[in-house]
Amino acid sequence: MIDRDAAVRLVEEELEREHQRELALGLDPMRMAVAHVREHELVWIVAWTSEDYLRTRNSRFMLAGNGPYLVDRVDGSLHKIGVPSARSGAWETDYRVRIRGQTVRTAVDELHEEVRAVAAARGRMPAMRTLRQRLPELTPAQTLAYVTALQDGDAPANLVEVATRELVPPLNPVLSVRTIRGPEYRSKTGR
Repeated sequence: MIDRDAAVRLVEEELEREHQRELALGLDPMRMAVAHVREHELVWIVAWTSEDYLRTRNSRFMLAGNGPYLVDRVDGSLHKIGVPSARSGAWETDYRVRIRGQTVRTAVDELHEEVRAVAAARGRMPAMRTLRQRLPELTPAQTLAYVTALQDGDAPANLVEVATRELVPPLNPVLSVRTIRGPEYRSKTGR
């Protein structure tokens, strides 16, 4: 487990690396520092701003648009999200699925449950009507194959793909989690 202090160190190291990169490019960057840390079940959410703002509280030194870093509490991997994602919490689903490999329920799972329940209670034809109402682009043959497969177990992958494309909105890239460093990275402090 990564503790709060280790998470802060990882972000401080990244802020220093970024500062050095900007210096190497001939820029005159402000120094950045950790502003505060919040615990989440998956990550440490580490907010940052300019050292000048933290020292003076002068709004002239305040940054805008700097989303927080996320430090995985299990493996210490470092990620970053934008402000819209941080405010809305949209990052969490992307993090669970892409970073942690967890399964998250979608509209397709709910559709499968509904179709199975209708088929069990009222039969195959009502289940087919239910499916066609939600996925009108399916042909009658595809609908029959889909319902039959759901009754027997799992739906065919090609038809699940159609359902996913139609029912699950793609993730807006602005709301996604960007990985800075994976779990193989270890801090200079050895943690």
